[in-house]
Amino acid sequence: MTTLLTQAKAGMLDDHLIMMLRAARDERGRKGDGFPSIRTLKRYLGLAKVGALAPKVPHADFTVPAWAKVFLGFYQQPQKPSVELAYREFEAAYRMRDRDWEFPTIHQVRRFLGKMGRVAVEAGRMGARELKTIRPFIRRTFDQLLPNDVWSADGHTFDAEVQHPLHGRPFRPEITTIVDIATRRAVGFSIGLAESAIAVLDALRHASTRNGVLAIFYVDRGSGYANAMLQAEGTGITGQLGFEVSHSLPYNSQARGVIERLHQTLWVTGAKTLASYMGAPMDREAKLAHFKVTRGAIKNGGAIPLMGWDAFMQFCNDQITAYNARPHRSLPMTNDPANGRRRHMSPDEAFAAFQAKGWQPVTLAADEAERVFRPRIERTVQRGEVRLLNNHYFSGLLEEFHGETVHVAYDIHDAQFVWVYEGATGRFICRAEAGSNAAHYMPMSYVEQAREKRADARAQRLQVKLDEVEAERVGQPALTLDTPEVITIPGFGDITRDALNRRFVDAEPVIEVTAAPIHASEPTPVTPTAEIFEMPETADQRFARWRALHQHIETGGVPDQDELRWYGTYPLTKEFAAQKRRAEQAEELQLASQQ
Repeated sequence: MTTLLTQAKAGMLDDHLIMMLRAARDERGRKGDGFPSIRTLKRYLGLAKVGALAPKVPHADFTVPAWAKVFLGFYQQPQKPSVELAYREFEAAYRMRDRDWEFPTIHQVRRFLGKMGRVAVEAGRMGARELKTIRPFIRRTFDQLLPNDVWSADGHTFDAEVQHPLHGRPFRPEITTIVDIATRRAVGFSIGLAESAIAVLDALRHASTRNGVLAIFYVDRGSGYANAMLQAEGTGITGQLGFEVSHSLPYNSQARGVIERLHQTLWVTGAKTLASYMGAPMDREAKLAHFKVTRGAIKNGGAIPLMGWDAFMQFCNDQITAYNARPHRSLPMTNDPANGRRRHMSPDEAFAAFQAKGWQPVTLAADEAERVFRPRIERTVQRGEVRLLNNHYFSGLLEEFHGETVHVAYDIHDAQFVWVYEGATGRFICRAEAGSNAAHYMPMSYVEQAREKRADARAQRLQVKLDEVEAERVGQPALTLDTPEVITIPGFGDITRDALNRRFVDAEPVIEVTAAPIHASEPTPVTPTAEIFEMPETADQRFARWRALHQHIETGGVPDQDELRWYGTYPLTKEFAAQKRRAEQAEELQLASQQ
């Protein structure tokens, strides 16, 4: 028997005998070389001597037990409970109940689950979208496609931090990439703060001006692709370039597996070469250490150890170039010109192969590209103006188009001009300029004169203040005044009469001159009338009276006792504060705080 099995393993027996030996092997036994063991052959010989038949291999019993549906109700939950947890809940709910089936053990449950198919077991534990990852699929072929027949695009948040182009702080840019399905070639990309219609438009411009015009744009239903800028009738880029947009089904990223895989190969792999990589595989300790370094540099004003924007743009171009030159396993085989070995083509080689067969792209001239890739939007002409993005654009050629709907094209990088086209025919009308019909509210010479007058008045008020400072420096004495014992002067406080008199001890003595009596006729006696201090009626009048009194005192005038008392108490009122604030805001009065 040993010789027989040895010859069978060496292939020295005839094919029929080898097949019989392989059929005699019991698949339930240990793994081996496909032939039965000596013990199995001896057992078969013993059965043959007694005239017994060859034993029938038992098969698994696929009868569904009565408890299966009840248990699966506990097991097939989106929380994905383990078999033990589901069995405990199942046991707690049904062990003590009256039932017409025997309660199973956990081992019976495990054996039953092992007999079920993977998709049937995971139903309920996975949603419909997640079940797609384990269900059969359709593998698309692209051998009949030509370059630029189908482009696919998607956005990807870069997994490393770079410096923001505006403020220089760390951020993760959004990269929108376009790939050609026929050659797997990355034909264009755009970098922005988020996936948006502008980023998609810029990526299309980058791809079309370098590689030609596409036929079908296969994308998801995100806001960057399902928008008026791209697909609007008459104004969308699709109509200008003449291509179709095809959207994949919602939550069906497998349909766009080419662009999804490109993100992993191109951008995720590229991000891992940078020290600022922030992806999930990055060591948490190293990630936190780098985070502290960059944020500490921002806080303390130091240099941020991150790639600058210009360097990042060059990095992205280098990654695209390297990807297109690397062999791609979905492309046909070719001979490596360096060593003659068989390998897959690179995207650049596949593109060159199509060109060698006579294929040529549909290209755009420079002026066509500039015109086509300006976003367009419908606007109504109002008196020679169109309004766009909070700006008013005017041209005299729009006069006869008042009230009509036109198409307005604009440059996303320059808001100075817009290009206006007829809505029905698309015929170019004119180029309108922002604010070209604006005129000064007043003649500038008149305004400049008013500014000079205001400046002169302000300088005069400042000169008065300067004169006051010089007067205080010289210290000229004031005239003697019959004042109360205590005088309150805003800004200086209370001062007594004696203290006031002591300030002028150095004044020159006053020479008293006695006039000689003049004999004349006696005048008619006049009864003196007392001057009564009248309070103004309105707040504006009171504030004006205080200003006049203030100017009078500043220039050396002497008010009476009632006016002086009111002059000291009025600045303490809320009315004075409000009037003063209003005057300062109007630049009519520049007073120091005297409260």
